[in-house]
Amino acid sequence: MMEDIIQKVELFLAHSDDKLEELQEKNQLIKEDFQRKD
Repeated sequence: MMEDIIQKVELFLAHSDDKLEELQEKNQLIKEDFQRKD
C-alpha cells in the first residue's frame, strides 16, 4: 500500500517537472518576443 502511494507521488513529481520546464520555456519565449517589440 505504501509503495503504491510513493509511486504515485514520484509520478506526480516527474510530471510536475515536465510542466515546470514547459512553463520556463514559454516564459523565455515571451520575454524574447517582448524584447523584440521594444
